[in-house]
Amino acid sequence: MHDIWRILQWWDDWQLRILVLGSLGLQWFLLLAAPMRKFTIPHVCRTCIWLAYICSDALAIYALATLFNRHARASSNNLCGAAAAAAAKQSSRILEVLWAPILLIHLGGQKEMTGYEIEDNELWTRHTVTLVSQVAVALYAFCKSWPSASDWKLLAAAVLLFVVGVASFSEKPFALNRAKIKRLAAVSAWVQGTKPPSMWTERINQFFLFEESNCFSLSTPSTYSNSTADNLLPQPQPPQEEASGTGRRMQRRGWCGRKKDDKTKPVALSEADKVLMVLSDMSLRAAANDLVARNKALRVEDVLPPLTVAEKALPRWLRNAFAFIYTRATVVVTPLYLFYHLLVVPVLHMAALTLFATSDKYPYKRADVKITYIILCLTAALDVFAVFIRQLLYRLMSMTRVPALCETVPSYNLIDAAIWEGDKSTGWMYKFADRMGLIDFNCFCICRPRFGELYGKVTQIVITDLVDARDRDLASYRIFDDSAGEELVSKNWALSKDLQQHCGAEIRKSLLKVSFDRSVLLWHIATDLCDRCTIDVGADDGGGPGPDGGEDEAAEEGVAGMEEPEDQRRHRIDPTLRLHRDCTIAISSYMVHLLNVNPEMLLTGSRHHLISEAVKEVNKFLLSNKKKEDTLSQHIERILRMEHKPVVGGDDDNQIFHIKEACKIAKELLQLPPKTQWMLMYRVWLGMLCYSASMCRGYLHAKSLGEGGEFLSFVWLTLALKGAKSLADKLQMPPET
Repeated sequence: MHDIWRILQWWDDWQLRILVLGSLGLQWFLLLAAPMRKFTIPHVCRTCIWLAYICSDALAIYALATLFNRHARASSNNLCGAAAAAAAKQSSRILEVLWAPILLIHLGGQKEMTGYEIEDNELWTRHTVTLVSQVAVALYAFCKSWPSASDWKLLAAAVLLFVVGVASFSEKPFALNRAKIKRLAAVSAWVQGTKPPSMWTERINQFFLFEESNCFSLSTPSTYSNSTADNLLPQPQPPQEEASGTGRRMQRRGWCGRKKDDKTKPVALSEADKVLMVLSDMSLRAAANDLVARNKALRVEDVLPPLTVAEKALPRWLRNAFAFIYTRATVVVTPLYLFYHLLVVPVLHMAALTLFATSDKYPYKRADVKITYIILCLTAALDVFAVFIRQLLYRLMSMTRVPALCETVPSYNLIDAAIWEGDKSTGWMYKFADRMGLIDFNCFCICRPRFGELYGKVTQIVITDLVDARDRDLASYRIFDDSAGEELVSKNWALSKDLQQHCGAEIRKSLLKVSFDRSVLLWHIATDLCDRCTIDVGADDGGGPGPDGGEDEAAEEGVAGMEEPEDQRRHRIDPTLRLHRDCTIAISSYMVHLLNVNPEMLLTGSRHHLISEAVKEVNKFLLSNKKKEDTLSQHIERILRMEHKPVVGGDDDNQIFHIKEACKIAKELLQLPPKTQWMLMYRVWLGMLCYSASMCRGYLHAKSLGEGGEFLSFVWLTLALKGAKSLADKLQMPPET
């Protein structure tokens, strides 16, 4: 019993010290970890950052409450008697009151992590209430506990720290209010001329303090050479205005390209403005039409010229949009902010530290003096050197192979997942990790350099195929032209007339009469079956090893009883065909990854449970009947060669609802020549990818940036800036006749 009493007494003496040091430690952890959110890091790391973000405020508030209770209890003891002992104990705890403004500084958080999720910006009023209540608690505890006969140097240091603490804490709700999603749409008012552009808006577009690059690229692409690796196209230079303030501001903000002899009025709608507008679910086409109607532009094409930047600029814009929403980029460029943080804050911290160092510390406990030195020095370093530490971290992360936001193509293979679940030894572990959300597909992208190369391949080929995306109706990838029609141009933007002729009944049915989420699932299974069955696709013509084909030529030419290694077989593939094949498999796996992890971004109403149903079907049908001597590819080929419909020990087709249809699609695809087969699959998957990106709300893309970003956001931004019809355009604009 005596030991328990000693432990409780020790905790009562050290509780506040541990809480303050813990709060300081969390702030340093957030300083070092918050910049990593702009990169593709494992889900476990993001969970740790989220826990630190949540616990930092809770720990600081709890420390302030503990401080208030300790000194309120000491004041009540003074009223009840034992004044001498209480006064001696109270005087020894004066330094604890000096920690109250330090906790207010901690409650202000880190400049690089104002909000963790996009919903935090809408809760700025809650943070304002927290600001008022905690500042009131800190001031009350300070005024009630600070003795009148104390050292004036400590009092002056406390006042200086309170100035820093209240100002730092006030920045957080102010920055959250400025970063609301509605604020992103405020650009429309001053673009249309109903509201003059503010100096703050110009500065936020001109430079960015949190990253080594500017917030939005304002340098004209004509400054780059066409021979560079970025393949930047030249952009028309804006005309030179008279020496007026408005002309210079408009030139700095960016112009729509136009010829020198064009009398069109200048339109201040830069690429940065477009990014903010589409993130706030605004229709660029509606804004352009309004500008034409207001006689501020002659044509819509003057407002929305073709995108002339390289694909490398688009991920940078997404990262900076992340900074606009989740950091204090909205307030960092104001003159008052820069003056305060670059000049006033260092002076106040140094003055407070100097006053404390020269004060009389004899009456106070030695442990409190040491802890006060620690929190004063480290908090000052946290405020003064944070920007330099962030810049160093960005450069170090850029030197590594860790991809940035939206620069990975995560994958999910349904058949492989079924194999892992069906493993009797480790299947239960995979199921448990999958149910708990512990399976992180970003780990594969980080640990395997091949995924970085895969992102480059997919990005390159997608950007190339979307060069003429202007005014495209991306839903037309499911439309098939009339075979008797004489139209020269196909209504289907993804499939040419020649490819449509190779589409059999099952392929057409899967695109015309099946829901989008199930169509993605069926085509993923069919694509994976074709990939596992295809041995050699290096030939220019002839059918692949499908249900109606004979034995593989590679097997006949190989050594008897030995099979050619897979890497050697793939090495013989034609480079162009290999590129389309790799991109097809990558997009297929990524779309199913969205259905499994982020179905609301794939398409509104997508059903996540289709994945679990298909996994069970694969285990029951594809894996349960496999012979021991057969490989999985041989077993799949045998199933696809079956003329009768596959059943699983009964007549209930619901047990193989998805697999049966996918096998029919794969059977038709495997009857095509290899180049036609993979080109058809690639074009179908490209149509699905672009349709999904165009139908996803900008709000969901902005939300996903805080969770690591999606490759779909890159495709969506490319389509929006290239003039393709977005969801907002379809909803706002009348149908074309």
